[in-house]
Amino acid sequence: MMKYKILFLFGSVISFSIHSQVMWQVKSNTSTKWYLKEHDEFTDEGLDMQKWKSGLPWGNYFYVYDLLFMSENLGFKDGTISLNTNKPSLPQPIVGENLDMEFLKGKNRLPNEKGEFTYNYSGGCISSLKKFKYGYFEMRFKSAAEKGIWPAFWLYGGSPNEEIDFFEGKGERDNQVHIDVHCPNGCENYKGGFLNLKKNWGAWIKTTKGLSNDWNIISGEWQPNYVKFFLNGHAIGYFEGEFKTAQHLIINNGVSKDGEPFHPGPDGTTKFPNALQVDYVRIWSQEDTIYNLKDRYKLFEYTAATIKDNNLHDTKPKKKVKFVYDKTALNQEEGFITLLPVFYNQYSLSMAGKNLGKIQVDVMNRFDVKVARFTIENSEYYIMDLSALETGPYQIIIKVLNQELLHKVPVLNPAKMGEHK
Repeated sequence: MMKYKILFLFGSVISFSIHSQVMWQVKSNTSTKWYLKEHDEFTDEGLDMQKWKSGLPWGNYFYVYDLLFMSENLGFKDGTISLNTNKPSLPQPIVGENLDMEFLKGKNRLPNEKGEFTYNYSGGCISSLKKFKYGYFEMRFKSAAEKGIWPAFWLYGGSPNEEIDFFEGKGERDNQVHIDVHCPNGCENYKGGFLNLKKNWGAWIKTTKGLSNDWNIISGEWQPNYVKFFLNGHAIGYFEGEFKTAQHLIINNGVSKDGEPFHPGPDGTTKFPNALQVDYVRIWSQEDTIYNLKDRYKLFEYTAATIKDNNLHDTKPKKKVKFVYDKTALNQEEGFITLLPVFYNQYSLSMAGKNLGKIQVDVMNRFDVKVARFTIENSEYYIMDLSALETGPYQIIIKVLNQELLHKVPVLNPAKMGEHK
């Protein structure tokens, strides 16, 4: 009889283990639960070609900026990916998907007799093989404070050319983030700002520290009728409108150019190579997802190179930009709490956003008996160690802002199997 009880418990643990990656979007009066859909923690030694393509979805050459995205500009170290910009000295062959002869003819800049084209800069870029429609998208990153450098984290739909820019930066504007949207029919036709003359939605938002100082989290929530933009859990923008096209997720580090909208370009003071460093990319869905990570729990454990003093991010928005900040839609946004397995029987809680105050976590066994309690305050990252508990499913109750956030997690502890009487 005991054998069957043990098997039942083991099956229960496995069934709950595939649901152990969740996040709550905490608001002042309620909370929304998100489930991990896709992610990359960049712990491998190279790019996961099952998830990403090196370069843009349509090619690697960014003609307007004399820029070629190259796979050689992607580096992997300490659980991060570096997307580098560089200043090469040799012409490169431009063929196949990288060749746009009509554009080059119009600019009177054709390749040489060898089919080579001399470009001024190379960059790093990855784009998702899948297209996504709706969800919560986040990236933890550190950028370079070099003049003319232009990193970005964005969605692009192709045809029609719908685009959501969760983050654009400029090296010389290290203490600012830019958010924006683009589409063929009207999503930019807004008025506001000084004398109500501003026509395009989008804004530069100042931050309390430079984005090259330490790690930060940029994110966005895309729903059928709106997009919300966040920096380290703080709401910074709200766009009301519909994007109908499924979109590729793109991360790139490139350069701008004098005379272009994101001027200036690099100059003699710009240091090459430089990097946009990315710790992780995570995509969340409100639909319950099924993931069995098995022996890969370590994927969610931060390395010493990307976290210090239990802090995950380094800056806040300095002030709201009224044109893109809708008080009705955003004032209730308090922050985010993420629950992830970091090792067997150990779970991390990550906090981002406003001051969530003291957070209490109770752990209840299957008999609804409290078996552990954790109190978290003034910390952005906390690891709950449940390895002293016997095997079984447990209910996590997170108490924050007079709310209770619930989720079940497994403990698999053969040494304590059947210990409970």
